[in-house]
Amino acid sequence: MHAKPAGESSGARPRRRLKNKQGFTLLELLIVLAIIGILAATAIPAFSQYRDKARVSNVGSNLRNFATAFRSYEFENDSYPDDSHIVLPPGAGMEELIDVNLWLATTPLGGNYNWEGPDGYPYAGIALLGVTASAQTMAKLDNFLDDGDLATGTFRLTPNGRYTYILEE
Repeated sequence: MHAKPAGESSGARPRRRLKNKQGFTLLELLIVLAIIGILAATAIPAFSQYRDKARVSNVGSNLRNFATAFRSYEFENDSYPDDSHIVLPPGAGMEELIDVNLWLATTPLGGNYNWEGPDGYPYAGIALLGVTASAQTMAKLDNFLDDGDLATGTFRLTPNGRYTYILEE
């Protein structure tokens, strides 16, 4: 049998001093915060650009789809419907071609879709009425739909101050 050291009872383990380390040091926290800051500084602008691109694509796709519906109407009736502003032309059957809720909803770039018929304008087109997006964002939309120049082409800033997707002049 082995002799037990004095002060130790049977079955008890010898006491060891463990370094009681809880939490993080200030330096470790500062390093983690610096890393998070660097990641945020690069991720937030990229996310913002992605969000803007998605909004532009959404409005551009909606304008193209609406244009297809209005062109179908023109093909069936030999003329575009009369000007109706924000609401779809009444009695034209456009509700069968266009989702009315989408047409009446605020666009992802602010404002509303607006039909500008040839009876009130020298063109037939779909305008964006009350847009809150920047001119730079609207130029991106023009690039998506047309030539990237808001002064020319089928998507442009018309004299009435509206960004308009021209279907016919």
